[in-house]
Amino acid sequence: MLDDTNQPHRPHIAAILPAYNEETNIAIVLETLRNTPMVDEIIVVDDDSADHTVDVLNQCAALDARIRILQHEKNQGKGQAIFTGWNATTAAYLLLLDADLKNLMPEHIQALLAPILEQRAEMTLGLFRGGHFLTDASHWLTPFLTGQRGLRADLLKHISHEASNGYGFEVALSVAAHQCGCRTRIVFLKGVWHRPSEFRNERGIFSGGLWRYRMYGQIIRAWILASRQRYPKFKAFLEMF
Repeated sequence: MLDDTNQPHRPHIAAILPAYNEETNIAIVLETLRNTPMVDEIIVVDDDSADHTVDVLNQCAALDARIRILQHEKNQGKGQAIFTGWNATTAAYLLLLDADLKNLMPEHIQALLAPILEQRAEMTLGLFRGGHFLTDASHWLTPFLTGQRGLRADLLKHISHEASNGYGFEVALSVAAHQCGCRTRIVFLKGVWHRPSEFRNERGIFSGGLWRYRMYGQIIRAWILASRQRYPKFKAFLEMF
């Protein structure tokens, strides 16, 4: 357990947002965080965006001293962006959010963090409900892939860095939490959604479909890699992935 005695009123909380080409979305998410006093740090990791994301971030940072901007010189993926944010903070508790959320409100953030701060869980999973049928269905089918989470920061020490490459971070985190015996609670984020990744503007419908197959291939690979130590008899087989 982490020692919170130096935080007499409440634990230190940091929000980490990986961002890649989110110039049209991220300011809205940051506005919600700015209106949530319980969050002490807001760390945005720009993963070598090719648009004007950094310009938007600088404008937002000028409005709130809690906002910190970190930049990757080349694209490294969501998992590494989160590790970069984590390495830049001493917060005992983390809030992980996607940068393209719609209809996010301070009460959603409070709901994600409450079970962690009240020591009723070590991690929460924020699942969309009533925002958009496609993202609702995705969360219903694969809740362990949600990018909206509250958690104890020390849980990240147990994640396989190899498994978290590409689109594998969420499944690597879920496997680590299970292997550590962490208590996990589901929190429904009513009205929240984001555009399905394959329908983002930079992808056509056809290429978006191929992207989804690639994404799930990386997710399966991440599960195999993250679970390797749990199933040592299959190690030789798993080395193939």
